[in-house]
Amino acid sequence: MVRRSLIASALMVVATPLAAQVEPEEYVWTSTGRPDAEAPIGVLGARTLEMGELQLTYRFSQQNSRGVWFGTDSLPLATTLQLYTVAPLTLSNITHSVTGSYGVSERLTITGTAEFSLIEREQITNGGVLYITGVEELGDLTASAIYEVVRQGPYRLNFSAGGVIPIGKARTYAITPFGGTTPQALPYDQRPGGGTFAVIPGISGQVQNEVASLGAQFKARIYLGDARISDGLGYTPGDRYQGEGWAAYAINSVISVSWGLRWQTWGRLEGADPLLVTTQDPGSDPVTGMAGGQRADMPIGVNVVLPEGTVLSGHRLYAEAVYAMHHDYEGVRLGLDWGFNFGWSMGF
Repeated sequence: MVRRSLIASALMVVATPLAAQVEPEEYVWTSTGRPDAEAPIGVLGARTLEMGELQLTYRFSQQNSRGVWFGTDSLPLATTLQLYTVAPLTLSNITHSVTGSYGVSERLTITGTAEFSLIEREQITNGGVLYITGVEELGDLTASAIYEVVRQGPYRLNFSAGGVIPIGKARTYAITPFGGTTPQALPYDQRPGGGTFAVIPGISGQVQNEVASLGAQFKARIYLGDARISDGLGYTPGDRYQGEGWAAYAINSVISVSWGLRWQTWGRLEGADPLLVTTQDPGSDPVTGMAGGQRADMPIGVNVVLPEGTVLSGHRLYAEAVYAMHHDYEGVRLGLDWGFNFGWSMGF
């Protein structure tokens, strides 16, 4: 806990002088030749594009979870196996996504994102059987509109509204020790689709000076129904809320470094998939295993803008490492260990 407090304190100390340097009457926000004008790759839809501009973005995201947590503490493996037949050990969630963004006007940008997920889970039974289950499936589609409401000096502020189209699998299957050669329904944390429509409201703001940028964003994902809409299941994922702030320093016109704080909270899953045995695995338990919770992460990133006049002019590269600082889970579930995001974009 002391280590995490020191990290958070250092973050605030570094960000404060960056904010103090901003002089609104002397500087106008710009994206030209500024690697820090783009938010870190872990932040989506933070700014609008110029009218008529088209941007394509590829994003690789990996989240690795390890160990079972309850509240703010990890549970011993033996304790988990007293509560459930199976204890999850690790979870690797890799997502490939492609986003297209288009500047409809000087203030309005529309975006659409498609995802493909690879989710691998390692678990052990109370009989000592270790097994791995894997899923490779499309995720849900998302679409959003971003409207800039403030454009003044170094300041930018926008509102966004979007939705989720549930094309991803809300129930997945794999061979386990419990079904012989018959594939069994997998826990909720191995399902890339939510199974129901959702709305995604958000607000983002940035401020910039000659050498640095500060930004903040808040987004929510609010589900409108349950998964029986597309798959006949009868459960609703918990609503999610995420807020983050970041500071980015432009080393030069090509490279910037960033650091920040990312916080998220979510509600518990409502209803249940009738194919899951709730006492078998915490990831199959809608009451305890899939209860609500919150987590705070610290992302550290790098943005690269490839120079004008080169064959790769207009391309941007992004990388971000994510460190899990704090867990507080209302139920028994896997806890995030670390994450990594990488991205590439091209503007036309």
